[in-house]
Amino acid sequence: MCDVVTALKIGAAVYSHQAKRAVAKGKNKANEQTRRNSDQAYLNDISKIDREAVSASREKQAENMKNKLKKQKDIAKSLNLNAGNGDKIIQDITGTYDQSFLDTARDYETDVFRLDTQEKEAYAAQQRRYNSIKPVSMPSDTGLFLEVATIGAEGYQKHTNAQKPKV
Repeated sequence: MCDVVTALKIGAAVYSHQAKRAVAKGKNKANEQTRRNSDQAYLNDISKIDREAVSASREKQAENMKNKLKKQKDIAKSLNLNAGNGDKIIQDITGTYDQSFLDTARDYETDVFRLDTQEKEAYAAQQRRYNSIKPVSMPSDTGLFLEVATIGAEGYQKHTNAQKPKV
């Protein structure tokens, strides 16, 4: 028969094990929510970057179209005014607008490089969030079994020693 102290120790060990399991499950649940939040933040960042990329592309196209139309207008205006050699007028105006085209292309490339950097930063931020999640270990059922067995053996030994006649 086991004594009350041994029974209480076993009960306390089981309760402690259950409490540790509940804490570990809570931490795992919190870690999973952190991962979901991190994924959502990453997707939001990527979505924003994609919208900026589309906007930059539209801006480039609009600027190119505006330049093309202005160039055509200026050429037509100069030719209609009979302002001199038509070939020279076209060369002069085209040279001016070629520079404008290059400026637009450079600005677009700068935007693309900036957006690429932002994508890399967004991914790095997600990796930092994932890496900050501390792993959780569940308490071992084998450890509980060994603890209960040890407590039971100690109780049995005390009980056996108490039953022996004193010499």
